[in-house]
Amino acid sequence: MPRRPTEKGERKIEKSQKGRVYWKPGQKHPLDVLQKELDELKSQLPGLIDELLATAQETTVQLGKLQEVANASDDLSVLFGVSDHKAHMAIYDRFKNRKHEHHLQLAFAIQRHKRLLGRLRTIQAALQLSNNLLATEETLSQEFMESWQASQQGQPQQDEELTEEKPPMSTEEERVQGIKEPITNIVSSVDQSRELLRQFEASLPDLRRRLSTGTGWFEIFSVPKRNYSNKVIAYIKALKAWRKKQIPIPPEIDQALSAKAKRFIEAGVSDFPKELHEEVYVTIYVGPYVKYRWTEEKRTYTISLGLLEDYPPYPFTPEGF
Repeated sequence: MPRRPTEKGERKIEKSQKGRVYWKPGQKHPLDVLQKELDELKSQLPGLIDELLATAQETTVQLGKLQEVANASDDLSVLFGVSDHKAHMAIYDRFKNRKHEHHLQLAFAIQRHKRLLGRLRTIQAALQLSNNLLATEETLSQEFMESWQASQQGQPQQDEELTEEKPPMSTEEERVQGIKEPITNIVSSVDQSRELLRQFEASLPDLRRRLSTGTGWFEIFSVPKRNYSNKVIAYIKALKAWRKKQIPIPPEIDQALSAKAKRFIEAGVSDFPKELHEEVYVTIYVGPYVKYRWTEEKRTYTISLGLLEDYPPYPFTPEGF
């Protein structure tokens, strides 16, 4: 199936049609809008650099607060003591009547700290990407900056090498002159920046995993308890009486079950197929019960959240059995 053509955007340069063959430099041309576009791009640079500096300064201030706490205390976790206390009290208020409230506190605390470390690693990766992108920008290279500083201080620049005189070229040669030479030295190369972005993108799955690791959920469930129905119990007793003493099975007991159910009972099968469950079993759902579960490294872990007084008699027999 052929691809659907993509919609074209609005033209920024009008087509050059009438008189284009006889156009001369200095005359108006649709390509003149490129100057306006360049001026707009140049006007964006100072503001964008100011924004970058402000963002970097804000990052420095926030990281400086962490460093201040680290210098004042050997235990950096003191910084998170207030938030930990609030989380602890919120968990306690909701789950103080549960058997494993303490273990739930530990599980949630581990999640909080893992997410904090995940955020810091993500910030570090983003800052490292920023520094690497700045380092690959030729305009900001050390050589360029030194050359610019020298020019501002009035130091003479090295003279350009004298080019040897070459024989005149034909019109055909002039038309293709310099066309096949690379233009990266004119517009700069983005190969390094692309490679840095590829490396950053490759690290994103691991960064996401670190942010979401240990994320859990609550499960509310009931436990089914089954016992044979009265008509099945009656048929089993009547069948035993027939086999031992040749006492005929009463018609009302024999007719109470389907032929398929009776064949399974007579064969001594204790695990009936699903389609017979409603006929042969009485099912009681015990609960509801609650668990907190989470997954790490493809392993699922469970914290039971039974109430403190949830201690049924042993052996446990549900009501109705």
